[in-house]
Amino acid sequence: MNSAATLIQELPELSDAQFNQKYLKQKQGMRTLATILPQVEQQSLALRAVKLALKVNLKLGSKLAGTVKPEFQTATIKIIEKIPTSPLLKIQLLALTSSDMAIPMLVAALNHKESAVRLHGIRAIGKIGSEAAVIELARSLESEDSQVQAWAAWALGEIDSKPAAAALLKALNHKASGVRAWAVWALGKINPKTAVPALLKALKHQDSEVRWRAAVNCGKIGVSEVVPGLINALRDSNHIVRARAATALGKIGDCEAVPGLVELLHDDPDSYAVSLRAAEALGQIGTETAVAGLLEALNHDDSDVRGSAVSALGEISSEVAVVAVMRSLSDRDIFVRGRAAVALGNINTARDANLQKMVTAGLAIAIGDSESYVRWRVAAALGEIGTEEAVAGLVRLLGDETSGVRHNAVKSLGQIGSTAALLALETALNREFADVRALAAQYLPDFSTEAETDDLESSASADFSGEKLPQIMIASQAEASEYIVDRPARREIKYLISIGSPGVPEPKTFHQIPNRLCLEFNDLDTPVDDPDQILPTLEDVQKIIEFALKISSHKGSLLICCQSGIGRSTATALTVCAALLGRGKEREAWALVLAARPQAKPNRWMVNLADEALGRDGKLALAIELTAATPELAIANS
Repeated sequence: MNSAATLIQELPELSDAQFNQKYLKQKQGMRTLATILPQVEQQSLALRAVKLALKVNLKLGSKLAGTVKPEFQTATIKIIEKIPTSPLLKIQLLALTSSDMAIPMLVAALNHKESAVRLHGIRAIGKIGSEAAVIELARSLESEDSQVQAWAAWALGEIDSKPAAAALLKALNHKASGVRAWAVWALGKINPKTAVPALLKALKHQDSEVRWRAAVNCGKIGVSEVVPGLINALRDSNHIVRARAATALGKIGDCEAVPGLVELLHDDPDSYAVSLRAAEALGQIGTETAVAGLLEALNHDDSDVRGSAVSALGEISSEVAVVAVMRSLSDRDIFVRGRAAVALGNINTARDANLQKMVTAGLAIAIGDSESYVRWRVAAALGEIGTEEAVAGLVRLLGDETSGVRHNAVKSLGQIGSTAALLALETALNREFADVRALAAQYLPDFSTEAETDDLESSASADFSGEKLPQIMIASQAEASEYIVDRPARREIKYLISIGSPGVPEPKTFHQIPNRLCLEFNDLDTPVDDPDQILPTLEDVQKIIEFALKISSHKGSLLICCQSGIGRSTATALTVCAALLGRGKEREAWALVLAARPQAKPNRWMVNLADEALGRDGKLALAIELTAATPELAIANS
């Protein structure tokens, strides 16, 4: 095998055709060229190699332009600058160089009249990620364009370096509150070792907004080093800071926080705003002292404090917690009793038969509560328990005087779906209440359609012709639960991709689908400076692609859902179809999504990420834009 020095010596002797054949026609040759080009000492040879590569492949040539010696990069970047192409592609090529010499041209793009060019420009600077890039991004935080500010903060968080953290720490003292908010938001995205010192300083910032945002990010990072700072923040003068610090400590689960949280639960002047978070945190920590604090709170004069404690105890699967919650079923406040019923339904009794009997017994007593609000909650809780005793309780509620309670009882029986539950639903067909009879009929399986495995509603499914494509259903979270629990369609649903908001548990009905991918992010296509809101990431999209490829050779329908079934779920479906159909089928993939969900409005950031992950060079986004530009095509596809 020739050494790098030998290959470099051969370069002047190769004709253009020979160069192309040796280095640009196959992957191994390209790898070899990328290895030797940084060692080429003659500028003319380096420029020639880049020019020839650009003629074969613009992206390959752009990457090579950034590998030549730093003193040659000004010249190679100018070659790219002169390429006659669109501003967006030019920005993409400049980003691929990863060269500081490209930054001035990208900075110039930030003044372009089109917002898309400005945003691609700021993201391209972030991809370069050098100290020079950090400096420009820090300057962009002060832009008058709020979207440029947003993407500058996002990019600094993505760079994840000490210079980026230093720039964000400096921005915490900016005169504009908006810049300070973006800076502390971005610090939450950086590696903990780099971000923790900056966030601990931010917890003591004079701006209360910076302090509560720092507390949220400390909770996300979750390392023990932030616990003392968060415990101090429990005594902050601002109630939002105290509440967010409590939530963060609950996520971390450090028992050192328990005394401060108990004090906050009992004595905070803003009881509802703060006590709920303190109670949730104690429930998450779950130690004996944490439980003792929650038990004491059940005697508090404030019903909000009692209710918060009851809800938190529902997250602790112990006899002590169950007994305490059962006692709260007799609370003088209707809402505390309702929360106690919900808490009993939340307690995990799967591996403890004794605990299961206690919970069911408590709910059986609550069936007789004088308030329909409480009985309505009891019906839902019994559906979560799912035992034969729970079914018996639900049968009693089928005769409740309040229609809402009866409806919840029928729905819970359908959710349980056991032999006893189905028998109860059949019996309900002869009940005295017409609404119970009608609803029970809907929840009973339609055995006449068992053989019709493709009998799915046309508004929510599409019959794909591709050999690898599963039948795809796109739905809202509520619709998805109905398909799984209530309808014959559930027999064909073998796979589920659900996208929920961070921190919000997916419906328990989803657990009935064994092969599922659960993702958590918000329906955002641009950063927002709320640390609780999470933008989709490239990793999320790659998980979707991997899941699609894994199930492509198996039979069965794929159900994809998000909150509304319009943004995140349709972008996911587009990613799945594009991955399985292959290159050049982007418009076909989009047509299939529209056929499955005519009201589709895919999350554009997810589409951009899918374009990047699948190497489609913006063709997925273009397919959507072309359809939007020709409404008759959208109508035809629907």
